[in-house]
Amino acid sequence: MFDHAYGSYMKHAYPADELMPLSCRGRVRGMEPSRGDVDDALGKFSLTLIDTLDTLVVLNKLDEFEDAVRKVVLDVRLDNDVVVSVFETNIRVLGGLLGGHIMADMLKAQGMRLQWYKDELLHLARDLGYRLLPAFNTTSGLPYPRVNLRYGVLSPNSRTGTELDTCTACAGTMILEFAALSRLTQETVFEDTARRALDVLWEKRQKGNDLVGTVINIHNGDWVRRDSGVGAGIDSYYEYLMKAYILLGDDTYLDRFNAHYVAIMKYISQPPLLLNVHMHNPTVSIRSWMDSLLAFFPGLQVLRGDLKPAIETHEMLYQVTKQHKFLPEAFTSDFAVYWAQHPLRPEFAESTYFLYKATRDPYYLQVGKSIVESLNEYARVACGFAAVQDVRTGRHEDRMDSFFLAEMFKYLYLLFTEKRDLPLDIDDFIFTTEAHLLPLSLSTARPPCPRNMTMFRRGHGEEEIFTRSCPSAQTLFPNNPAFTRTIRDAHKQLLQPGAERLALFRGIEFPFHDTRMEPLEILKSMGLTLLPLGDRSVQLTSLRHKQDASPLGLFSLKFITELVDPPAAEQQGISPLAVQVLSPPFFGRTVLTAGPAQFGMDLTKQEHGVKGSLVLSEPYQACAAISNRKEVQGKMALAQRGECMFATKARNLQEAGASGVIFIDNAEGSCSEEMVLFQMVGDGSTSDIVIPLVFLFQKEGQVLLDALSQHRNVDVLLATKPVFLGGENTDQPLSASQLHEAATETHTRMVTSAPDEA
Repeated sequence: MFDHAYGSYMKHAYPADELMPLSCRGRVRGMEPSRGDVDDALGKFSLTLIDTLDTLVVLNKLDEFEDAVRKVVLDVRLDNDVVVSVFETNIRVLGGLLGGHIMADMLKAQGMRLQWYKDELLHLARDLGYRLLPAFNTTSGLPYPRVNLRYGVLSPNSRTGTELDTCTACAGTMILEFAALSRLTQETVFEDTARRALDVLWEKRQKGNDLVGTVINIHNGDWVRRDSGVGAGIDSYYEYLMKAYILLGDDTYLDRFNAHYVAIMKYISQPPLLLNVHMHNPTVSIRSWMDSLLAFFPGLQVLRGDLKPAIETHEMLYQVTKQHKFLPEAFTSDFAVYWAQHPLRPEFAESTYFLYKATRDPYYLQVGKSIVESLNEYARVACGFAAVQDVRTGRHEDRMDSFFLAEMFKYLYLLFTEKRDLPLDIDDFIFTTEAHLLPLSLSTARPPCPRNMTMFRRGHGEEEIFTRSCPSAQTLFPNNPAFTRTIRDAHKQLLQPGAERLALFRGIEFPFHDTRMEPLEILKSMGLTLLPLGDRSVQLTSLRHKQDASPLGLFSLKFITELVDPPAAEQQGISPLAVQVLSPPFFGRTVLTAGPAQFGMDLTKQEHGVKGSLVLSEPYQACAAISNRKEVQGKMALAQRGECMFATKARNLQEAGASGVIFIDNAEGSCSEEMVLFQMVGDGSTSDIVIPLVFLFQKEGQVLLDALSQHRNVDVLLATKPVFLGGENTDQPLSASQLHEAATETHTRMVTSAPDEA
């Protein structure tokens, strides 16, 4: 499998950053349609080759490794005039260069290979480190999210430096690579810089509960998004605190990780679920869905020695993958698809490897086998492996990210390979978040860099028995290899293909009924959870520790539960909306199927809908302040999905005076015929958003974009159903197969009309 993926990249894509497996060619930044912030990982530096270097050694492909090192040394340039993600460039490129250097140094020391090597990869890594440092030139010490490899951040030519915030993981996932670079070069600036960013995040935590938010202002340290979880936006911050202690031996990192971990297990972990909460009010869930990036967390819990919740959450994730073939990019707390994409992420394989290594339970080999089989059956294409656009339909995306080679094959190969067959002792290394290998000897083989030790601050209160050591499964569970099964079995009934699903009717009567919280979230805020059991009954349990339990007071709680197996469309429970094009030459005959939002104006209560003239938002993603405010004022704005939350875009456009927003999907070729409509959700505090919001898939949205490019004025109606304007009856929105005909008719009308009508 690795040969097929790596060989396809080298044959069809190199020296491009990534392979486009459906097109059988390389993806070069600026030569393909922009994918928004996804493209910030591409820097015209042969990303996939660098990211794959140490994987080649782990897989014993030493000839290919030596050839790859030569190619990097001879061909890769880092002074490109391109804006890249600081986070992605650090973990993929800097980490890849360091992992490659460490492997080359090891093989050279063995006297068998690379006798010509003279630390060229380390020199490249040092060069890249200095190109990333300007991003940290802020008053807080938190880094800008993007940097220009040639011009830095604040230069007039940099095209960056206007950003106000960054994600917690983006600022807190630098210490391993930067500290390793400092230890290898004896230049302390890198480790000091990364540690300072971690100090800020720790200082800005919610002091009462030790939780952090997801997005933070890089200038003043204020939290921009206050939802707290272990998935996207925060994930590797926690990972790097634990691993910084392991790699560098600084107890402060362990103290901080333990404080955060206690908070996670108290507020976020509801085994087997991990649900985001509000960092200032952690008894309230922010959302009822989980993202796939949290799949790394069971592996981190194994490093912590907390095996029981690791096994429980991993089993839940495995059940989700069995139902959907892959782990969807996001899924609801009742395990339905929320975001259907699967970009071949490796986090589930990572946790599977760590659990097998800790328990030696062959069950996890079977889990690994299922991952391999799904990849071969549903992702393998002629030129590599293609990401899955929609796990429900199996439709592919022309994308094979570098992490697929850097992580997925490394973890799967290590899962099935005996230690004696590896060219190195894997226990002498720690994995970065991109699975690059850094030697544990960095903490002892070289003297610590000056000022590398942060102030030791141990938390108050009693410590748990394994706070400072990782327990051995063989010690805790001697001669009992079935202990993992006893933990898993309790969660096997949570979901299975075709199993019944829990539906909770809105019959709740107490003062929270106007908060727009979902019923299950209301119960959770009271410390209660509902779980469907295999015998068609429902278990109501308390989430709070017994000593923390508090009475429910005088609230009257009335609810009806029912186990049902509805059709797919009914499972979603979403009523589609309509976007009707009213102006000539459409005259109401073009009606597009739209998805609703859980926030903003409720269109079901607007008898005649909401009308408006279309205008394109600038910037199109609407994640920053709107630059064409005069044009947007009083108009219906078009904005593209991606880069930030729907709620952020809506606030920016509402503040600019837009009368409504139509979001257009950023997934090329998506349409309502092939995709399941979903409901846009907010960020936990969206009562300030009052304008109407709808969502169109890409093909439907393209109809509006084409109309706007061909006509001066395009008027639309947002409503629950189209209005009848005479002529054809427009009770039904257009299907995707009719869109081309509508567009063709529009173009023909425009070409054949008189000049004064055009």
